Amino acid sequence: MRWVLKALTQQALSRIPRGERLNYVLQRRLGSLPASDEAFRRKVSRAFQHFEAFVDLGARRPVGEAVFYEFGAGWDLAVQLAYWALGVERQTVLDIRPILRIELVNDTIAKVERLRGELEEEAGRGLRSPGPANLRGLEDLRERFGIDYLAPRDARDTGLRAGSLDFVSSTDTAEHIPENDLLRILVECRRLLKPDGLLSYRADLEDHYSRVDRGVSRYNFLRYSDRMWSIFNPSLHYQSRLRYPDYVRLTRAAGFEIVREQVSRPSDRDLTLLRELNVADRFRVYSPEELGVRGVTVVARPEGTDVP
Repeated sequence: MRWVLKALTQQALSRIPRGERLNYVLQRRLGSLPASDEAFRRKVSRAFQHFEAFVDLGARRPVGEAVFYEFGAGWDLAVQLAYWALGVERQTVLDIRPILRIELVNDTIAKVERLRGELEEEAGRGLRSPGPANLRGLEDLRERFGIDYLAPRDARDTGLRAGSLDFVSSTDTAEHIPENDLLRILVECRRLLKPDGLLSYRADLEDHYSRVDRGVSRYNFLRYSDRMWSIFNPSLHYQSRLRYPDYVRLTRAAGFEIVREQVSRPSDRDLTLLRELNVADRFRVYSPEELGVRGVTVVARPEGTDVP
């Protein structure tokens, strides 16, 4: 029951002063930070997928002139530095709390440089060298990479200018946002995008505790009622448990037309597991095929936009 211990630890950290800082220290000592090469490669691969969507379906302007935006960037800016390596010159990044760590950004810079040949092969194009891993602070980040990091900042009401962005992305953040808040964030993204702008966001729909406890399945959290799940669902590690149809519904409700989806559908083994699982009542409205989706990337443009 390692996952229960982690959940209760995160619950305690969520309720004490400087809990975010203590959580970071624990992550460093336990070895989950900085990210392993494998985890870093996954993040960069997702950045490449977002970027491909922008090139294929986004604004018809040079990448170097486009303004990119991401809500929920996290510790190390792996996605943003991948965008920069691909030629993006201007980025705005928001976090609800100031969790970015310059030492982890420097680790990302070093990984981009060390693995650049391998990453170029995956991207199918050349990547810019980020140079030495010697950032000293946010001003260096802005000057060297054109990345403005804004935190704490509420993604539901950013204060940014309407129609100022070409591309909005989010990577494995949406699943950590309550449903009503996510809808408000998507509405705000709609406001910020230019008429020919594009949204691309990825949500990881598996129980994140299954990554630290092999004794539970990727669908473990579907067994619990909302009341019971609240015991294991701290603010520092919140999981909404929204399913694939919910993200489609929320995206459309926010005023977007979905133009591409990448869906990690359940295997036959997953479906067998789900049929044997005693899921909570709130999840019985979904088919096993809907319930079992492991991840989804939604690509959408403002509704009513006529883009050739």
